[in-house]
Amino acid sequence: MRIKFLIFNLLFLCTAAAASEGSVSGKVTDMTGTVYGYLGIAVFVLAYVLVPLENKIHLRKSKPVIFAAGIIWILLSVVYIQMGDVHTAHEAIRESLLEYAELFLFLLAAMTYINAMEERNIFHALRGYLVTRGFSLRAIFWVTGLLAFCISPVADNLTTALLMGAVVMAVGGDNKKFVAIACINLVVAANAGGAFSPFGDITTLMVWQKGKVHFSEFFRIFLPSLANWLIPALFMNFAIDKTMPKKLDEKITLKYGAKAIMVFFLLTIVIAVCFHNFLHLPPVAGMMFGLGLLGILSYHIKLHEGHVERFDQFLFTRGTDSVFPLKNVLQSDLSLDLAIERSEYPVFAVDKNHIVTHWNKACEEFTGISAGEMSGTSDHWKPFYDNREPVLADLVLNYMPEKMIDNHYECQFNRNELLSGAFEASRFIPGLGENGKLVTFSAAPVRDENGGITGAVQMLEDQSEKETAAKNFDLMKNIARAEWDTLLFFYGVILCVGGLAQFGYLAAVSQYMYHDLGATSANIIIGILSAVVDNIPVMFAVLTMDPVMSHGQWLLVTLTAGVGGSLLSIGSAAGVALMGTARGVYTFGSHLKWTPVIALGYAASIICHFIISSKLM
Repeated sequence: MRIKFLIFNLLFLCTAAAASEGSVSGKVTDMTGTVYGYLGIAVFVLAYVLVPLENKIHLRKSKPVIFAAGIIWILLSVVYIQMGDVHTAHEAIRESLLEYAELFLFLLAAMTYINAMEERNIFHALRGYLVTRGFSLRAIFWVTGLLAFCISPVADNLTTALLMGAVVMAVGGDNKKFVAIACINLVVAANAGGAFSPFGDITTLMVWQKGKVHFSEFFRIFLPSLANWLIPALFMNFAIDKTMPKKLDEKITLKYGAKAIMVFFLLTIVIAVCFHNFLHLPPVAGMMFGLGLLGILSYHIKLHEGHVERFDQFLFTRGTDSVFPLKNVLQSDLSLDLAIERSEYPVFAVDKNHIVTHWNKACEEFTGISAGEMSGTSDHWKPFYDNREPVLADLVLNYMPEKMIDNHYECQFNRNELLSGAFEASRFIPGLGENGKLVTFSAAPVRDENGGITGAVQMLEDQSEKETAAKNFDLMKNIARAEWDTLLFFYGVILCVGGLAQFGYLAAVSQYMYHDLGATSANIIIGILSAVVDNIPVMFAVLTMDPVMSHGQWLLVTLTAGVGGSLLSIGSAAGVALMGTARGVYTFGSHLKWTPVIALGYAASIICHFIISSKLM
């Protein structure tokens, strides 16, 4: 964290030093030396420092940056009002909002397609295919890396990393060395694959939407991106043996309409490109048209499945009634032992080491397994899954981010604010009862008197009568499952950066980096900076600066911002996600050991780009 803070301070010290050299935009008044400007910087730095601490302080990343955006624009408006100008701030924020609206709607359409493909078992079927092939560990290393490189150009690197990470952990099992190295390989491959496609990363999408690089031109950085992944992979390859892991039996069938959704998604990408290249309309218009096509397809799927409602729910959320019994257990005047035992609901508890400490009578009846069999073991997954998987209590105990909870409880899960740290989820469990049961899970951490987490409690509720409804395909449910925290985070980032640009800071940074240092040095630094600071605000800042540089340099910064995050595990969403799912195995330290060879791949990608695009530089 200290590193991030120092880099931010260095960046803005350089800004202050160069502030007097003017701005790149005549519309921006130089207010870099004002108290309001310094306050704006301080608010942004403090807010952004909280972002990577999300998993530790349990504060969603969108909240501090949205708050900071509001403060920055208040400060900016006050300055303009004191100058007697009541129009400039209004027009400036409208420009930032337009930037955000295009990005928001584009991502919403893309996320909905990805969620629809997940719901139709497309990604799960791919995972099932891979884990049943009987590949060697070295083969799994290369296959998962190659698939991550190939999937991330059309799906985001986070989804790609989680999908391939599940394969790696399922096959690798207790081989911690293999899992750690394979996860590093996935992070590098997913980031590299996303760099040569407008759909592969938020930064490439922003560059395309700004018109800095045309769609077909992104493929100029395909070979540099490939070099960025292959060179570290070749070094890591020799650290993995060729042993054959135990072959797993897992077969997942695609749901009706799965293949049609994949075709529609590819068609939507083509439509977005055509809207931009031939109709001269924003790509987002094409994406939303594609979302309309998915809406028609979803209606057909619902007709086929025999379920057409009078209307769709727009934001599908579960009710909060199910958390009240759990709240009563945790906040009872009785001891936790008695509260769990006397509960009419099936309840069990685990300690911080994931060992079962309580398994009440209702839980015995519900699962058919006695407390004697469960107490003192970590087998609480057995009533629900065929193979070892974390249950909701395990995920809550480790504070797993919502994307990872969703990875286990697709379609239906919800954070419940009535009880600190509580989550609710639903899943059909085929092994319970004669025909299986749709079970609602509610789980929350158990805390001691000092607020420390000592374990977790999970409550079960039979919702079998809702089984049919839960299986139905619904477009609006897939929209509801979009990464809303991420979408709102982008709002905060874009408004913050837009406000600081209006103060004149980005013009000063542009002058220092792109004029004094030179475009090549600046763009290489941008990539290194994205390893410790999220590449989204970095790239948006570059686009807002809009420095005058060659086409080849715009391709270079697109490449470096996309692949630079692989240098550290915290440098990309893919790395952070895998640190959560492979907790204690893939860590910051394990990634850092391989940073030198990843840096070699980073340098090779830049050299490769200069060779291929020398005429454009």
